[in-house]
Amino acid sequence: MKRLSLVLLLLFSIQLAFAKKHALIIAVGDYPKSTGWKSISSANDVPLIKQALLNQGFLEENIMTLINDQATKQGIVNALELLKSQLKPGDIVVIHYSGHGQQIFDDNGDEIDDKDEALVPYDAWVKYTHNYHGENHLRDDELNTIIANIRNTLGKNGQLLM
Repeated sequence: MKRLSLVLLLLFSIQLAFAKKHALIIAVGDYPKSTGWKSISSANDVPLIKQALLNQGFLEENIMTLINDQATKQGIVNALELLKSQLKPGDIVVIHYSGHGQQIFDDNGDEIDDKDEALVPYDAWVKYTHNYHGENHLRDDELNTIIANIRNTLGKNGQLLM
């Protein structure tokens, strides 16, 4: 049994040695006043998370960051798609988000409480108005589709931490 455990540990270690490590750090804290969001200190997380990743063997060139006005809904979606395009089965991915989150009206009837959970990108408003209906929020349904595609790309031996 010890021999089998040692062999499995060795095989797992070899697989991890060949896995490429990728990360996306998203931090939104200085929202435009027009959106109604109060500023928070999310950008302070970026150097801390980045250093932690570097300490874990992530290469600088494999760590993407989106800070404040870079982290619009479209900017986040584009970064996630770019990240996915760089992945191979067995890779390791970390996605970190610092910013507001919000429950908003469920737009497709799949939530028991009639609320979608959403990340709040730089261009999302705090309240619905006659001009804004949550289109810049990154809803759980949309994020789930993107993350499922990333997980499929990583395969059964890949790892994703969000």
